[in-house]
Amino acid sequence: MAAIVRRRRRRRQNAVPMRRPRVFRDLSNPLESLDEEEVYQRYRFSTETILFIVDGVNNILETDTARNRPIPPLIQVLLFLRFVATGAHLRLVGDSLNVSESSAGRVVKSVARAIIEVFTHLIKFPVGDMASKVREGFRRIAGFPKVLGCVDGTQIRISTPSANEADFVNRKGFHSLNVQMVCDPNFRITSLCARWPGSCHDSRIWRTSSLCQQFENGMHDDRQDTQVSYNICDLNIRDCQPQLLQDPAAPARNDGVLKRAAITNGFF
Repeated sequence: MAAIVRRRRRRRQNAVPMRRPRVFRDLSNPLESLDEEEVYQRYRFSTETILFIVDGVNNILETDTARNRPIPPLIQVLLFLRFVATGAHLRLVGDSLNVSESSAGRVVKSVARAIIEVFTHLIKFPVGDMASKVREGFRRIAGFPKVLGCVDGTQIRISTPSANEADFVNRKGFHSLNVQMVCDPNFRITSLCARWPGSCHDSRIWRTSSLCQQFENGMHDDRQDTQVSYNICDLNIRDCQPQLLQDPAAPARNDGVLKRAAITNGFF
């Protein structure tokens, strides 16, 4: 076997280099041939949301000229979404949209940077009138009083780090980041913390987060009610902090706990 490999290597080295012809692949809009369910299965977003992302990053991803047939912003966004949704190899992701492996790698990096630059302001915790709407939204779901969000941690798999490798091994045995996120009743992310290794417990991440400090300082108290509010709910955190305790005046609702679990599990 080794001899065969060496012969093939010598053949490639002695062969006269030939210029590979350039191939311009079809970069038409794949959304036009897919229904809404198929779009969601492939990209984990609806067509409306995908077009919203494209509109936001279009000015950054679009090139000034049409030289060398650049990849349209829509195809770039679809390629990025397919990659993060499936975690497949770049060659497979690129083949699904008629893009080479090297171009797919560049596109993933450029789209990620563009999204961070454009959409960071969309992740913000509700205050004022928006907080009142969020409380009302949760109340309509399960009767919980004054809930501002559902918080939980999710393990995001990463490549093996070169430094402090053991810290990133989670309880499931793979390397990850333990990312804490908070969502509202419409499954919108309102807070995110992605700086802790996978071995850290959810309660530790919560205790050291800026959002927890805001609650302890009373920044999110309901000014119209002096009773302790059930502002952030997580069935996995047992710290018995004031912001995690249910209002004693509110009746216990098992269906509320189940529906809250359904919201968090469905989102994360």
